[in-house]
Amino acid sequence: MKTRLAPAAVVLFVLAALSGHTQTIYPGKQTIDKKEYSGLVLNQSIPEKYLSNYWEKYLGKFGKVKGRRGTATIEKAAIPSISGNPIQLTSVVSSPVKNQSQVFLALNVDGNEVTSSTDNSYKGAESLLKNFADYASINDEARIADEVFTSSEKSHQKLVRQNDDTAKDIERTEKKLTELRAQLETNKMEAEKSLVDLQNKQRALEEVKSRLPK
Repeated sequence: MKTRLAPAAVVLFVLAALSGHTQTIYPGKQTIDKKEYSGLVLNQSIPEKYLSNYWEKYLGKFGKVKGRRGTATIEKAAIPSISGNPIQLTSVVSSPVKNQSQVFLALNVDGNEVTSSTDNSYKGAESLLKNFADYASINDEARIADEVFTSSEKSHQKLVRQNDDTAKDIERTEKKLTELRAQLETNKMEAEKSLVDLQNKQRALEEVKSRLPK
């Protein structure tokens, strides 16, 4: 059964994690499958494996995505905010330095690469990455909240199981104590009978001894 926990701790943890979600966008170059591309770079603090997953899902609305080892491409992307014609989209998600992930996006618009802020399509490409950054942050917020909740739920369930085990141990111990007390009473009665029998035998012994020749 799902356990609903107070959200305060979860919210604080998520906010602390999200405070590290920084982003910057700038022109750059990247070699993909031995070919150099010019495009835009988005830096993010979201771990690479999650950012790559968010990126492929996000690109899905622009066309059929072909993904392999962090690389995602769309041969004929439909991005009206950049161009009314099909766009060749090539991208890769990587982690060039520790605690930082990177999305590189190369767009070929009508035979021309989007390489600098002076290009007509640059603003549209920059907007696409900014929108993705918001999309990724929201998804990562949900991921972190889910992980925190799942961890808290597992800890709670572990405590419940431990309490159940302790209660069962107490029940078994109390049952054993009841049995031991009953056994003790039985032993007391047997001991009293044994004492009476012993006293009878002692008197019989003394009587026989009294008849022995002196």
